[in-house]
Amino acid sequence: MKKAYCGLPDFNDEAKQIIENAEIKLTIDTGERPTGDKLINILQEYDILIIGVFSKLTADMIKYIKTPKIIASFSVGLDHIDKSFFESPLVTIVNIKTANALSVAEHVFSLILSLNKRVFESNQLVLDKRGHRKNVHERPEDIFGKTLGLIGCGNITAEIINFANVFKMKIKCYTKNPDKHKDMANKGVTFVSLNEVLQESDIVNVSIPLTSETRNLISKDKISLLKPTATFINTSRAEIVDTEALIAYADLYDTFYVGLDIDLDNYEELFSKYRNNVIVTPHTAGISKQAIYRMDLEIANNVISALNNI
Repeated sequence: MKKAYCGLPDFNDEAKQIIENAEIKLTIDTGERPTGDKLINILQEYDILIIGVFSKLTADMIKYIKTPKIIASFSVGLDHIDKSFFESPLVTIVNIKTANALSVAEHVFSLILSLNKRVFESNQLVLDKRGHRKNVHERPEDIFGKTLGLIGCGNITAEIINFANVFKMKIKCYTKNPDKHKDMANKGVTFVSLNEVLQESDIVNVSIPLTSETRNLISKDKISLLKPTATFINTSRAEIVDTEALIAYADLYDTFYVGLDIDLDNYEELFSKYRNNVIVTPHTAGISKQAIYRMDLEIANNVISALNNI
């Protein structure tokens, strides 16, 4: 009987049943997310690992893989897994593809609307007993009919496009392989260069995985191409954007708005002060209650599919 380890203590019962129905012995760990030596022991003991992004599979761990393994990452991004695992003939890696795309897209638009409608600034004025609309530093704006620039054209972007069409937005998109997404033309998407997205968009959103090619893709020089009146959203890995340069741009132009949903481990000091044109959430876009439920089911089904294909 195959043995599966799950480092997700709240793994739902329906997902558990999917795995157990395949005659797999499932162990749910209710403790801390495994790292280091604990993760090495799990790699050696179990045939299937279901882990999250905080369990880092580093290059030195590949030597402990002696038998076929399925590694199921409870994430879209896979940058927490060293490339040696992808290259190993003994390892099959699966991840989340679609389960949280809608949730992230909703979060993107919550940031866009909150910034353009000055929601957080207005609320702060009320808390500061300055709650009069004359004190808002700039009038709220409509997003209807504005130009939305999209960086990346995956599942999250597809959901964002659906929302953008409701607001009759003009949609420009930069992706490495536009020929793979020709169907998006039917949804009003025009494929352009990265520079054109940055220069001509009123609102820019980044939805791409972190890779060696995308790290610092939105560099300080690229940020300087953005309109001083633009809104910039990033719900992907922070390292894709020069975040410090982005906030410096926001500090330079109070008409430039930033919405981020990122891990804040390296940015606590940067975001320790309030800015009326910046909203930051701690990488919560893809973990709504509904998203987690769908993600549990997707990862369980992906494990079974991978097992059947080995």
